Amino acid sequence: MPKKKPAVAATTTAADIERSILALNKMAERLWGDGRETEAKALLDALDALNRALDRIRIGESRRVVTFH
Repeated sequence: MPKKKPAVAATTTAADIERSILALNKMAERLWGDGRETEAKALLDALDALNRALDRIRIGESRRVVTFH
């Protein structure tokens, strides 16, 4: 029985994530302008958490690069 090769996963860069966060931030601004402050606040809170996670990933990657000699 032939084995299937795993599908090639697309890699996502930090810049891709940042662009997505910026787009979602604009969406939150539109929600706020439409009087949907509750939804906008929830989205902004989620984006804040994503930004913090991205920062932790970057810090981990920079430490990893420094430790390899």
